[in-house]
Amino acid sequence: MVLLTAVSCGGGDAVLDSHAPASAEASAPESDDSLDGLLAADATVERVAEGFQFIEGPVWVGDAVDGHLLFSDIPGDTVFRWSESDGTSVFLSPVFLPELETNGVGGSNGLTLDLEGRLILCEHGNRRVARIEADGSRVTLADRYDDKRLNSPNDIVYHSSGAAFFTDPPYGLASPEAGELGFQGIYRLDPDGSVTLLSDVMSRPNGIGLSPDETTLYVANSDVERVWMAFPLTDDLNVGEGRVLLDLSASEDPGAPDGFAVDTLGNIWASGPGGVVIISPDGDHLGTIRTPELPANAAFGNDGHTLYMTARTGLYRIDTLVQGLMP
Repeated sequence: MVLLTAVSCGGGDAVLDSHAPASAEASAPESDDSLDGLLAADATVERVAEGFQFIEGPVWVGDAVDGHLLFSDIPGDTVFRWSESDGTSVFLSPVFLPELETNGVGGSNGLTLDLEGRLILCEHGNRRVARIEADGSRVTLADRYDDKRLNSPNDIVYHSSGAAFFTDPPYGLASPEAGELGFQGIYRLDPDGSVTLLSDVMSRPNGIGLSPDETTLYVANSDVERVWMAFPLTDDLNVGEGRVLLDLSASEDPGAPDGFAVDTLGNIWASGPGGVVIISPDGDHLGTIRTPELPANAAFGNDGHTLYMTARTGLYRIDTLVQGLMP
């Protein structure tokens, strides 16, 4: 197991961009070949922006040269934009719409792109999955199941068929009484707008992603039971019985499974106890990237060889040898 421990530089009240890397030292691996082809031995964690409240849901938009990263600040009720050339700016604020009368709190959480490249938002406080149109307006894609309002959609991933899978824990509810469903679900959103419940067995389904061949749906559980589950996908995009991919419930490190990214080899780069936990497709814990703050999510960007990590008040990145999957 390799532990990459980043050294944090000072924080601030405002959003600040730092193009000078926060240095990191890599310890000698306990397993000589566990991260071969994934991370260089001298890989360093760099902080590129700071001063946020609690950031989540990163997604890379565009190409390696002119692209940018979008990410959510949930309590800040803002989607931020960051690029190498321009630094940080506000992309969308506010996200929360009081007129929806949702009894929810907070802005957006997970972000992704659909097959047409449009931005999709899990709107935490608005308790819906929404899409931003070309004119800047937002449309609701899903806000109910069985005529009951969703809890607070958290994270989402698109399948090549055009269907999407999303999780629905209760974190955006203003109070427990605001929930209408009585469970925390994993859903499929079809292109025709229909919403299908796939599973309600997890206590706090959170991060979600697909294997490169789209045969397995991965879901993180952010609870005392700190596990990542793997669900086989059927041809009709339902799920079979899930299995525990990795269980870190006994870890003494702080933090819980949250959002994650998947690389082209099928490894999962997951927010979890102690940092970003790297998990093989077989469920082996290959290593942990130690970040100055506990991460909440991760996404590959640039040319696919940079992992961006949203970690509480700071945005971090690390170069990878393996290429990541990107929307």
